[in-house]
Amino acid sequence: MEEFNTTVRISGFVLSSLMFQHLNTDADVEGLILGESVGEENCRITDSQIDHIQFEHTINIQKHVPCHNLHSFYSNVGDVSEEKIRQILSDYKEENVIGWYRQRRNSRQQMTFMEQVIHRNMRKILSSQELVFMLLTPSQATASGSTHRLEFSAFTWHSSQYINIPISVSNLGNLEQQDYWRVSGTCPSLGESQAVNRHRTKFFCSGDDLKEVGNINNMNDALLGEMQKVCEGVEKSERAVEKLREDITQLKEAIRNQKRNSEKNETQKRPSPDEPNENVLLCSALRTLFPDAPSLQTQTLTVQGFPVLELCCNTNHNIDIPTKLPLILENQHTKRKDTAPRLRKKCLVASYPQRLKRKRKTNDTSELASESGSDTEVEMNGQSRSNSPLF
Repeated sequence: MEEFNTTVRISGFVLSSLMFQHLNTDADVEGLILGESVGEENCRITDSQIDHIQFEHTINIQKHVPCHNLHSFYSNVGDVSEEKIRQILSDYKEENVIGWYRQRRNSRQQMTFMEQVIHRNMRKILSSQELVFMLLTPSQATASGSTHRLEFSAFTWHSSQYINIPISVSNLGNLEQQDYWRVSGTCPSLGESQAVNRHRTKFFCSGDDLKEVGNINNMNDALLGEMQKVCEGVEKSERAVEKLREDITQLKEAIRNQKRNSEKNETQKRPSPDEPNENVLLCSALRTLFPDAPSLQTQTLTVQGFPVLELCCNTNHNIDIPTKLPLILENQHTKRKDTAPRLRKKCLVASYPQRLKRKRKTNDTSELASESGSDTEVEMNGQSRSNSPLF
């Protein structure tokens, strides 16, 4: 019976380097993976099975070479260029390439069709047939962006399909504190016991515990206590930030509702364009100053710009003219006083030249009549009457 197991092993330093590189960029990142592939064959013989062969295939990721941008070593249709891969590797050997990686934000842990095509073409070019594709998908765990979650997985081609293989981080173990195990000797001797007892006080306490272990445990407890305090402070600050965000959201919503209500009230109070506001004071002033001019009491004009007399304002607005418009009454009294003298003066000025002209003509006529006789006098008198102005 044969079993085939494949495991990807990566160190915490390489994984943290991948995470650091991805978090410092705003776009997706891809690159090549360098390392080695080791295969072991274990044969176990049991009572039920004579031969039980187990193949252990371990892919050790030792380094990664990032690309400056996407589509660095392949085209838009997935064709891989060996020359571009050599340019990216620079001083590294092509034999050390064991796969490639891709970092995608807020996506699922699943290979896309484009990634499958690229991986298949890379298997045709590179010498290592056991190529691995590592996918990293970070996302935000909290709305404030203070906590991030990173999921990573590896895929390889096996049995005409891509399978997900487990990833083991070498220096990332259990966070719980583990005690030292003390194993007693099977056959203690007298000399060994004497030698240990002679130097026991240098290494052991009264309770048969190692002094260094006790000191390290005390330091570890102190560090854990400080870390717990820091975590509590961070938790309080995160809760305060979340509360502030909720308050800000509520205030924004309240301001938005208040603005919407104010705009609605203004729209309701605002008159429609079909019903324009009437200037009551202006209408009363025009009615008082020009009572016989209806063209000045309308607000509607024709297309040619002439006032529509049928739509003139005939409403009495009950405006107290002496109180609201006192200047109009003063203007009316002044106008009445100045109208009569001006007309009389104008009439006098207009009639003065006519009287002077008539006087001159009368004198000339009398002189001619005295010289020419009675007939001439009658004729001149008739001519003077015909040329005299009429009033």
